[in-house]
Amino acid sequence: MKHSPSPLPEPRLVMLRKLRDGDIGNSSCNNNEGIAASSAETTELDSVKKQLKEIHDLLQTRVHKEEQRCEDDKEDEMKQDWILAAAVVDRICAIAITFIFSTGTIVFCVLFFAHHLWSN
Repeated sequence: MKHSPSPLPEPRLVMLRKLRDGDIGNSSCNNNEGIAASSAETTELDSVKKQLKEIHDLLQTRVHKEEQRCEDDKEDEMKQDWILAAAVVDRICAIAITFIFSTGTIVFCVLFFAHHLWSN
């Protein structure tokens, strides 16, 4: 936002109200100069409104990005929790399958050799 080179003695809105109400008047000033000054003030006011709108839009964008980042962080945290749960279930299944396979193999070998010993 551009700063004016010289500070104004009164805020712009107060000066605009005085111009509108006719409180500021100079007897040597003609009507065209007042209209030009009023037009310049209106143009400057429109410029300030435009800049404020841009600032507002930028702030909304930043807030939206921050909210989106928080949502993404929550989703990543939930994803990591599910990955951990899947790893635990995977480990339990691997241990169970190993135990069942090993036990089945041992039982099969014992029965096979026992059958050959008893049949001779």
